Amino acid sequence: MADATAYAGYLVLLAVTLLALVLSLAIVLQAYRGYRRNRSRPMLYLALGLVLLTVVPFAISLAVASLGQRLGFGPLVYTYYAPIVSRVVEIAGLASILYSLYVRR
Repeated sequence: MADATAYAGYLVLLAVTLLALVLSLAIVLQAYRGYRRNRSRPMLYLALGLVLLTVVPFAISLAVASLGQRLGFGPLVYTYYAPIVSRVVEIAGLASILYSLYVRR
């Protein structure tokens, strides 16, 4: 019975993660369309920053979770390497967004 509860919990987590990923992609698509429509460099950096801040960390999380069991990742991958890579990507995304606020056309 405990296995079924854990499995259901993982399915809920996966569903919420995929929903957040879809919403993130929709926002990024709108920012990219704004860039294409106006040829605005700041909008391009905003779109890039949003991808790095939202989509890539979700993708890393899903990849590590799905491949970890098959490839036999150790606990260090889950507790150190994956989070540090996600944070570095998020920092790059924040820097890109910040740059988009200060760059001149």
